[in-house]
Amino acid sequence: MKKIAINLIALGLGTLAFTACNDAKNDVIENMVYITEGATNSPSEEIVMGNTGTTSTGSFNVSMGQVAAKDIKVKLALDPATLDTYNRRNATEYEMVPAEYFSFPSEVVIPAGSSNVTVPVEVTSFDGEKGVDYAAPIKITDASGELISSGANSFIYTFGKPLVQKAPAFYYDNAMVMTWPADAELPNFTLEWWARCTNRYGNGGFSINNQAMFSFQANYELYIRFGDIVYTVNGRNAYNFLQIKTMGIDANYDSGDPNKNPLQWGEWIHFAHTFDSATGDVVLYMNGKEVNRNNGGAGKVFTFTGLTMCGSGSTYFRDYIEMCQVRMWKTTRTAAQIAKFMKKEVKYNDPSLLFYIPMNEGEGSTLHDVTGNGYDLVIGSASNGGNNEAHSWTEYTWE
Repeated sequence: MKKIAINLIALGLGTLAFTACNDAKNDVIENMVYITEGATNSPSEEIVMGNTGTTSTGSFNVSMGQVAAKDIKVKLALDPATLDTYNRRNATEYEMVPAEYFSFPSEVVIPAGSSNVTVPVEVTSFDGEKGVDYAAPIKITDASGELISSGANSFIYTFGKPLVQKAPAFYYDNAMVMTWPADAELPNFTLEWWARCTNRYGNGGFSINNQAMFSFQANYELYIRFGDIVYTVNGRNAYNFLQIKTMGIDANYDSGDPNKNPLQWGEWIHFAHTFDSATGDVVLYMNGKEVNRNNGGAGKVFTFTGLTMCGSGSTYFRDYIEMCQVRMWKTTRTAAQIAKFMKKEVKYNDPSLLFYIPMNEGEGSTLHDVTGNGYDLVIGSASNGGNNEAHSWTEYTWE
């Protein structure tokens, strides 16, 4: 079942206020007209929508600081400038919801003797452009001559789809090389992906060290694998951790001692590795949260010339590793960006992407780079591969 989540984001709080000198909660006292949800400290709601074409309803409130002595007509409208301001302030790229899918009254009345009116909204679930986030910026445009709060006069409904897709399972014979159109010089980058590890019998995982997911060809090392011979649990080697080798031994780091922070076989885990040339910092995020960081020295610039995936060979690549949503950005993504977008697609043609391989084909041997930049993968294309079919395709939902 397809669902669309809608979040209510008020624009009248703290750093989101359009006019810094107007505090939403203070100016309401002067009997201004305002949106109630825009004057709270936790201005968020969610409507979960069903299948495409079905409708869902919600509401918000327009209020006055005092009881109205007469009927107050309040006009409302979708306001692109409100969305532009929000995007600039929050480094987001929401696009306007198509008007035919979102409806609300353009005029409501706060009746005499009252200080509030509830405004209904109705949303029809729709299939938009892949990876695009949509929003509905609503603003009070007129209030029968009454003053309108500049701090709580608008808010945004955001629409987001949970990630639903089929994901492939890889084994040692699926080792693959990426088509690499040209050298890529990156002073900053972010690599992120989802992965799930199970053994061939479905009752374990992380069976051995050096199960490599990524081996980049570059002037500086970037090699990412499950396990190494560095941790023991109850006297035995443990491999249920992620290790990143990069820029020499002093810069290597991992997801942590499995005695304290073990990866769990059979669970989907989101990983993100970032590099910032200005500081030399590398940071590892797991499920949207920072788990470790190190430093490889400031001023370095990576020149990438190729990528091999799942290439450890039969000796070491013993488990099935399912993967999807592999993205390489030409920027150092923030913790907030990583957490916000890990469970959804991102815009396919985002200019900050070097490549984006959702792995959502569900069949076939080619895993397409949806950016159009040409960084496709062919399953089994490495010299130690040979099997061009994934071992399974299974549909999952990330919510």
